Amino acid sequence: MNNPVLKRLVSGLIGLLLLFYIGNQIYNASYSGVKAETAVYANAEDTIQMTGTVIRKEQLIKQSVQGVLTYPLGEGGKIAKGGVVAEVYDSAKDATQRQQAAHLSAEIARLQSLGKPGDTYAANPGSLTKQINQSLKQILTSLQSRNYNALPTQRDSLLYLMNEQQVVTGASKDFSARIAQLQGQLSAIPTSGGTKMGQIKSPVSGYFVSTADGYESQYNYASVLELSVDDLKAKKKPQALGSDVIGKVCEEFDWYFAAVVNQDDALKLKEGNRVSINFPFAVGKSVPAVVAAVNQPNHQGDAAVILRCSYMDTGIASVRDATVQVRVGTYSGIMVSQKSIHFEKLTKEFTQEDGTKKKVEKEVQGVYVMHGNTIEFVQVIPLMSSGSYVICKELTDTDPEWKELMTKSSIRLYDEVIIEGTDLYDGKVVK
Repeated sequence: MNNPVLKRLVSGLIGLLLLFYIGNQIYNASYSGVKAETAVYANAEDTIQMTGTVIRKEQLIKQSVQGVLTYPLGEGGKIAKGGVVAEVYDSAKDATQRQQAAHLSAEIARLQSLGKPGDTYAANPGSLTKQINQSLKQILTSLQSRNYNALPTQRDSLLYLMNEQQVVTGASKDFSARIAQLQGQLSAIPTSGGTKMGQIKSPVSGYFVSTADGYESQYNYASVLELSVDDLKAKKKPQALGSDVIGKVCEEFDWYFAAVVNQDDALKLKEGNRVSINFPFAVGKSVPAVVAAVNQPNHQGDAAVILRCSYMDTGIASVRDATVQVRVGTYSGIMVSQKSIHFEKLTKEFTQEDGTKKKVEKEVQGVYVMHGNTIEFVQVIPLMSSGSYVICKELTDTDPEWKELMTKSSIRLYDEVIIEGTDLYDGKVVK
């Protein structure tokens, strides 16, 4: 190596190797190669999204008298057996006039009641203000849930309360001028002609719905709890309805929501458990329900889930097929990242009740936590998991599960849980 150029190249290469070695040693000494985050306490809801069908015991109502119909009952309203669900008039003009006359008569009666001694004069202005606010909330709730059929009644109630407040506070002494105006409008409506042709009555008691979709008899209500995955996956065609069908009555208070769920979601649903159903595109709020059946052959594969509910309103009365969110439980515990969960096969010797020793080998879920510069693997008892986090039970040495732990302890609040790292094992020392 007498060549000076070659000597310089070799010397430079050796220098670079030395620098790389020294830098690597410094890096290893200062960087542990793991990333951790603090375990915190959290509350979480476990929900399942499913698409299914609402099944009710429904009886179609047919028009027995020809003419123009008016419905005195709101959508989803309760009806007794023999109750009037529709009135029949000779023409649309006659029906409109009858409705106008009924509305004016009702408003006149409400205003006249405000002029009579009684509860109005004993009413408390503060109490009336609270009632008005409550009435406004009911209207906003109806608007949010698209329960438009309830608005006329709620509007009349609010108007009455506001008029009553004016009388009580002295802002208005009476409504004689308004009453006279309404009576003039009422007298202007022709009383001759427009004869009511007849009434259509409900053959059963239940909830009235003024529309029908042809699926009323596609599922047997009596055997709904026996529906299978194949039954629900089969595409049923709506039954052809005659032009004389004017609505239906949902006979039973109980109705069912039937859907197909995957195997993992089926494990979260146990018969008899209470859940809640949220119809985001129909009702706008959650309604209570019970898991009535989970039909899953051999406890494998998809399952037919049947939920039973007795809550009814305008939105639900009109729903058939829907995508819903079912809340199966609310959990509290220590929250860790899904990335921190590991499965390890552990062996531990337990002392049995008779004093003998028994060695047990088991694969358990757990996380690696940092204690100073030492890594420890601790077992966890998951309560629920999502795609990004897991809620684990917070154990103490008085819990029954504590005696069954395969590790010395379980996860604790504020533990530094490792979410990134390689070559992790119990007892490893990191720098």
